[in-house]
Amino acid sequence: KFARYKDIMPVSRQAFAMWAFALQLLMSVSADLEGSLAYTSSRHDSYVEELKEIVSIPSVSAQSAHLPDLLEAADWVKERLLSAGLQNVEILPTKGPRPVVFGQYISRPEARTVLIYGHYDLQPPEPLDKWTSGPFDPEERDGFLYGRGASDDKGGFLAAVQAVEAVLRGGGGLRALNVKVLIEGEEEVLSPHLEDFLAAHASLLAADFALSADGGQVGEGRPSLTLGYRGAAGIEVQVGALARDVHSGMYGGAVQNPVRALAQLLGSMFNADGSVAVRGFYDRVRPITQADRDDILAYNYDEDEELKGGVGAVEAYGEEGFSSLERLWLRPTLEIVGFKGGHTGEGMKTIVPATAVAKLAARLVADQRPGEVVALLEAHIAAHHPPACNVTVRELGFAANPYSLDRASPVLATAAEVLREVLGAAPVHDRCGATIPALAAFQTLLGIDTVPFAFALPGDGPHAPDERVKLSMFHKGREAYVRLLHRLDGWGESGPGGPAEDRSEL
Repeated sequence: KFARYKDIMPVSRQAFAMWAFALQLLMSVSADLEGSLAYTSSRHDSYVEELKEIVSIPSVSAQSAHLPDLLEAADWVKERLLSAGLQNVEILPTKGPRPVVFGQYISRPEARTVLIYGHYDLQPPEPLDKWTSGPFDPEERDGFLYGRGASDDKGGFLAAVQAVEAVLRGGGGLRALNVKVLIEGEEEVLSPHLEDFLAAHASLLAADFALSADGGQVGEGRPSLTLGYRGAAGIEVQVGALARDVHSGMYGGAVQNPVRALAQLLGSMFNADGSVAVRGFYDRVRPITQADRDDILAYNYDEDEELKGGVGAVEAYGEEGFSSLERLWLRPTLEIVGFKGGHTGEGMKTIVPATAVAKLAARLVADQRPGEVVALLEAHIAAHHPPACNVTVRELGFAANPYSLDRASPVLATAAEVLREVLGAAPVHDRCGATIPALAAFQTLLGIDTVPFAFALPGDGPHAPDERVKLSMFHKGREAYVRLLHRLDGWGESGPGGPAEDRSEL
């Protein structure tokens, strides 16, 4: 009888030892997470003060007068990455005037690597008279922080950087995950130099996947994961018929009116059913799938609230045969975004104007390419050239490829678990009609997918007066990043998605 127990004992001790080791490891990981969360929760006030600091820098990328402010913001970001505990922090030049800020934390060269993306540049603040407080004088009111960039994207990237700091300084670091951070300075002008930068620094930026701190959620209690962003293309069209403005009584009817000619040319680009009449415009557009329709149904879009209540639309309008969300998420558009010609000031001025100018912006969906769409627009203009005038087409550098994320991504599933934990509900899948050029660029040039993991809200008013960030979401976004980094670290070297690539050469 004793011999039987003696034979079993070595196995039992081995099993107990394995169980004890697993429990110790679990407790260690849990303690690291709790330490990271405690680190952030004790610093809520100071983290908000940091946000006020960076929001006070008017780093507007579209206005050359703000170049010194952009460089100041880049310096601020560099210092913040250093204080977070990142290594090899650098301000790296691009082919343009606005640099990229980069930093990394390498736990082991062979470990899985995540690249975190954000941007420090801003939209212009005008019209200034519509702001309740100054756009660069951040002010707390009713649980929000107001200021240009508070939401897009200074609040976004800063929460992610603060989370990295919490993991490194409060949670004991990372065991099986490397983190790289790229904060650029020209997203708001469609990142014209980012692709060249990525190509030149592909080895430095090598990663297994990326997270974007630029983007948002449907609501504080209604999380979402964005599966795609539209691309963009833009041109300027100028029609000229005269050397100067002339008297409409003395010359009207004997010469071409450029405003009328341009209006007719623009009108030829659209059909009565709301679709674009440019030949070939829809040739590359993918059919809408049942999975797409399921996402739209789950999203539960309230057209009246979003369009009539949200932006004061008279009624929904667009390409016939498609719902509003299908138009916004999955169909391309062509919009006239600017028109200038003739006298538009007070009173009457009886002239035939010498020139008229329009700007057009296309939003593109998966498989469309901006260069091809511009070529289609140019061909249409040539085929519909109005008589008795000159037409000039100019590209504006407004170009970005669309981005689409595979819904089977293991990072997407892990991010969904974290959002459910932090925001209290399972996330819906959505898409965004806007454009983040970096995401498609990462896919094409670095070979990695990006999961948008950002916490702005629709009511934050990015690009508008009184832009704001809800401070509770600022803190929840940081917590979500902390939890996600710990979960990704827990994958180890051969977790979901297969083994990590060897980074030993970096």
